[in-house]
Amino acid sequence: MIRVTLNIILLFLASSLIPLGSFVLPAYKIKRLPKLNSKNRLLANLISGGVIYFIDDKLFFVYIGFFLLLEGLYYVFEKTSIEIFDRIFISTTLTTAVGYLFMRAFIGTPNDLVTILDAMYREYLILDQSMITIMMGYIKQHLLFVMFTYSLIINYFTYFILKGKTYRKWNISYLWVLIYIVTFFIDRTLKIDNFYVKNLYSITTLIYVVYGIKVLYNMFRARIKWRVYGKGLAIVTACFFPIGIFILGVMNSFGIIKINKRRK
Repeated sequence: MIRVTLNIILLFLASSLIPLGSFVLPAYKIKRLPKLNSKNRLLANLISGGVIYFIDDKLFFVYIGFFLLLEGLYYVFEKTSIEIFDRIFISTTLTTAVGYLFMRAFIGTPNDLVTILDAMYREYLILDQSMITIMMGYIKQHLLFVMFTYSLIINYFTYFILKGKTYRKWNISYLWVLIYIVTFFIDRTLKIDNFYVKNLYSITTLIYVVYGIKVLYNMFRARIKWRVYGKGLAIVTACFFPIGIFILGVMNSFGIIKINKRRK
């Protein structure tokens, strides 16, 4: 139990230094904690949480509001028949919402956060000043989308580590497209400039692009034996033709197209 607790603390601290590698922590906990009895699981969480709080109380809220929430949702979803991609996107949505609420509580408005980031980037990073201005402008307009993208990476790779063998069978509900249609209508047709609508529109677009990559990968795997090449080709294709991949994802979620899964 002591070793597991120490690893949890070290992995959390490492995730603070390398944010995009944060998926290692929830994947590790979900794999290792069930091997302990209920008493040791509770102690491991309490001790690791206490140490993190002692190090930095703000990091503690990140730990419980993101990592423990992600972990708890994983266990809840395991008792349901919800599709894997739906689990990933629901978990990502909830962790993003909690993260945004914490940001509003401890930092302030998106403008306040951008001001802090702008000062940090200009002081510690050697970047062209005009580039930093463009980056901050984008973050200010698309903060929820940026937070969602980060959370999606963590959730996606957590599930991929734990359930990667069933990746080709991962599916998504068509209901996500309803959010896309509503936000598209408000943003593009009614021309209502709203922070939340714009971000939700970008988020739902990303959801179907990510799912479309998986659909395209299944198509490639039906003909290509080497899975790494199939994944790489699907990602590259999405980079060049995101709209096409988006449409592919939407069509598959409605069952309009079927993928022949001959290879295992």
